Amino acid sequence: MMKNILIIVFLISQIFPQGEWLPGTAHTLPQGRWEYGLFQPVRWGQSENREISFYKLTALLMPGVTIKQGWGQRSGWTISTTHALYYPTPLLKMVAKPGIGGMISPEFEIPNMVSLWNMVLASKDLDQGKIFTIKAGIALAFGGGDLAMESTIDLPLIYHRLAVYYNSWLLRFGSDVNGRLNKKWTYLVDSDLFLIPGMKGSFALEHKGMVTWEKSSRFHISMGYKMVYGQYPDGYPSENITRLHILPLLDLQWAKE
Repeated sequence: MMKNILIIVFLISQIFPQGEWLPGTAHTLPQGRWEYGLFQPVRWGQSENREISFYKLTALLMPGVTIKQGWGQRSGWTISTTHALYYPTPLLKMVAKPGIGGMISPEFEIPNMVSLWNMVLASKDLDQGKIFTIKAGIALAFGGGDLAMESTIDLPLIYHRLAVYYNSWLLRFGSDVNGRLNKKWTYLVDSDLFLIPGMKGSFALEHKGMVTWEKSSRFHISMGYKMVYGQYPDGYPSENITRLHILPLLDLQWAKE
């Protein structure tokens, strides 16, 4: 049981960042600033318009890096793009080993695969300190042509992100609203839609609500929930099934400059 819990934490921490100090916006970190958390990627402001991030918990099991590039403002909107590269093979081979979780049967071969996630983000400042963000992107995967469909991990958050390795591509759309409740508290409300044409579980709609207590400019505590309404494969005689899940979120975040 403990191994199962650790594996799920590894998977979620790698493919589901649970919040940032400006979650999901087109803004990049100031040059020289570092931010990190229990489940957050390590984020570094390389320059005034470029940010680099990676996951410390699963750097060896699922190597990956993300670059966010700012492109300035257009008609009052701040524009940026993100480009992320992931190599999931070591982690998927681990969960396919006999006696470790049983999340993937050891009968299935896990090939060497990579995925490239690209997204455009546009953020606009609203009244009372709110920031509204819209985003759209495409993910592409290479090397998964021989991956058996029966080896999917049919869990919320995990299935629809790993689906790109079975389907070779997926689309993602979303929107975020960030705002301030008072001097110490901020909030985030977001929604994301994953579309995977060709997969049995062809969509997932995710919604997140979080509040963050800013103890100082160097330490924050975030808490909230994640709601996932998604379609999953269900086998014969059903082709698929839709399910609703609500999960708690909690993270501690630090920063230094």
